[in-house]
Amino acid sequence: MNQEIKHAIWTLRLGNNFEKLQLDKLLEAIKKSFQHESNNYKQKLVYDLLEAAKNNDQNRFFYLLLKAINKPKENFKGLWVELEKNYDILPEKAFINFAYSIIIGIMSTYQNKIGIGGENVSE
Repeated sequence: MNQEIKHAIWTLRLGNNFEKLQLDKLLEAIKKSFQHESNNYKQKLVYDLLEAAKNNDQNRFFYLLLKAINKPKENFKGLWVELEKNYDILPEKAFINFAYSIIIGIMSTYQNKIGIGGENVSE
């Protein structure tokens, strides 16, 4: 069976040019960036980002995100590049998709540990 790979892309027309917001590349950059952060830190960040997204508070969302990635670690450089490419072309109606791509990417890096009896235990 041939499985088709889907890519989430927003296209924005600026004059005669088209700009693309590639959410799948952003998602991969988020996963790579946050994979080594602690679960407790990521859970707090996700909660705060979800609250900002729910309230459609783009300023708060980007403040929290930029504060979280303002680290001199190598693994955040790919995310910085993706954000730099996409931030200034982000249409307001694409914010929710953008925000949830960020949040899902962070959540996908949670590391679950199996405790006694098979229950999940977070850090």
